[in-house]
Amino acid sequence: MADADDPYTALGVARSATQAEIKAAYQTLVLKYHPDLHQENPLADLAAERMIAINAAYELLSDPVRRAAYDAGFTAWTGGRAWREGRAPATEVDDQALALTILTIAMLPVIFRMALLLVRGLRLLLGRLFGELGAIGGGRVAAAIVIAGVVVLVVLWRRRRQRNRGGG
Repeated sequence: MADADDPYTALGVARSATQAEIKAAYQTLVLKYHPDLHQENPLADLAAERMIAINAAYELLSDPVRRAAYDAGFTAWTGGRAWREGRAPATEVDDQALALTILTIAMLPVIFRMALLLVRGLRLLLGRLFGELGAIGGGRVAAAIVIAGVVVLVVLWRRRRQRNRGGG
């Protein structure tokens, strides 16, 4: 992780710093970078940005649970750069993943309807096939010959399809 993304670097404390040391470093930096102290200064915007990073770093490191998660390497849980931008980690969501999830949930009824139509179509097709097989004289032998013929047709169709795709 880059130093600019490290809350310890933002506060200028060691990773082993105690809560008291973190609080003291925060108070020192607030006295140095507070926007009220830099109102007429041309670097006021830079001080304001630095103050945002300092506040976010202190918020992360002063919370024992978030600090432990950050120290354990769970930057996704702590929000990565979100600690610097002041966003709560629980609200940081990948927009693309969220959109895909919403689209999938919205499409579920359509998918189920299509599956039902497919099952109904197969049921009708198989019903007609076996109904016709029943009409053919010869019983089991005729049914076996027709099923073998269907299998041969399917195999030939798949081979032709592979050849047309350039697979063989």
